[in-house]
Formats: sequence, C-alpha cells, structure tokens
Amino acid sequence: MASKFLPVFIGNALGDNEELLPAFTAGKGGLKEALRFCQNFRIAGIGSLLMSGTAARFHECLHASARAFVQFASAAPEAQKLTSRAEPFFDAVACGDTEAARELARLLPRAADKNREYEEDFLFVRFLMDHFFLGRDASEGRDLLERYEKVLEGSEDPRLAVCHALLAVDGAGFDDALTRMMNAREVRFGKLRDKEALEPEVLETEGYVSIEGLALVRLAVSKGLQPLEDVLFIPSVAREQVRLRYRADIWKQLLA
Repeated sequence: MASKFLPVFIGNALGDNEELLPAFTAGKGGLKEALRFCQNFRIAGIGSLLMSGTAARFHECLHASARAFVQFASAAPEAQKLTSRAEPFFDAVACGDTEAARELARLLPRAADKNREYEEDFLFVRFLMDHFFLGRDASEGRDLLERYEKVLEGSEDPRLAVCHALLAVDGAGFDDALTRMMNAREVRFGKLRDKEALEPEVLETEGYVSIEGLALVRLAVSKGLQPLEDVLFIPSVAREQVRLRYRADIWKQLLA
C-alpha cells in the first residue's frame, strides 16, 4: 500500500530542488550535492508512480535526473566524479533516454578510485556503460567481467551473474540473477528499515521500486530477451513505454 505521505514527500523533494536550482545551475557544489538534486527527482517520480499507477510523470522525473547529472558531469572536475555513484545513469536507461546514458558513459571515469569506491561497484556500472552505450566489443566485456570476478575473491554478487547473462544473451540466467539481486535488495532494505537508517521519503519510494532493476530489464529487452514480468521491486506499470520529448534542460523546466 502506498504511503499516505507520498504527496508530502513529492512536494518536499521538488521544493528542495527549487531551492537548490540556482546553485546547481551555477555549477556550485560537488558530487554529493548533484546526487541529492537527482535523487529528489527520483523520489518525486517514484512517488508519482506509486500514487497514480501510471508511468508518464515517473519517466519524466527520471529523465530530469539523468539530464541534470549530465550537466554536472560535463562541468565537474574529474576528481569529483565516481562511476559507481552514477545512479542517474540508471535513471537514464530506465526512462529510455539513450542519449543521456551514452553521455554519462562517455563523461564518467574509466578507472576506479580505490580510495573512494569499491572496485566491484565500479566494474558493474562500467561494464554496462561500455557494452551497451560505447560499442565496446564482447572481448573487452569479458575482460572486465574477469577482473570483476577476481576482485570478488569468491564472494557472491548477483550483479556479476546479471552481467554475464547479458553478455551471453542468456534469458534464464538473467531472470535467475535479477531475482537474486532483488531478493538481496529486499534483505538490505529490511535491515535499513529496522535500523531507521534512511529518511522516510527514501524508504517509501526507492524502498519499493528499484530503478537499477528496471534499467537492467530495459537492457535485457534491448538484447532481445523477454525478462520475467513479475519481479520484486520492478512493477509492471514502470515498464510501460512512455513517449517523452527528451530535452537537455528538462531539470529546469520541471521546476519552473
């Protein structure tokens, strides 16, 4: 059941962005501030989806997040960027904004910052960027995934299995890996709820819909796969194709 506070969460998220807009437009702030700006759009979009049961506003908000992050990544110094913290890349893929996804793939680092991110997190995102949006060949993809497996040192990570399935165009393998990935997400969010470790507006929006999972479904479909329709955190209504007019400054226009 959708939270009765969703209208408040949506209003607060967009209101926060209205206050942040002048500084963001002026290029002030770093990665943390950019991710907050983008997450506010994501919260508003998921909130709209859960309230209305329709996907148009949801996709529009994801589009705004993606394009705002392109704006940030285009101007920010290289030292401020982290490929593993590119949640708006998944927003771009999830809403079908291929141009924004490609721009982020081009603009974000090609090497992990081992002082600020886990290499396996970097490799997961970098593989998707390279393989789907920069035209890297299969052998380069295999090299990245071999490195990913080595970094894990035998640890379980269903994201690696998702990547292998996408590379091999293995439908059954993809469904199994994505299901395990979403089950692990359920456990993680359950612990966060128990500890009250996240803000209510995040728990009541991103806690119920996985943009990352939706993006992976989109990528699987682009490979000709037919993913399971009933997957935890990936509601069927979110998969609906919505016709958007993609605009570089949509993040300004939504707040006008």
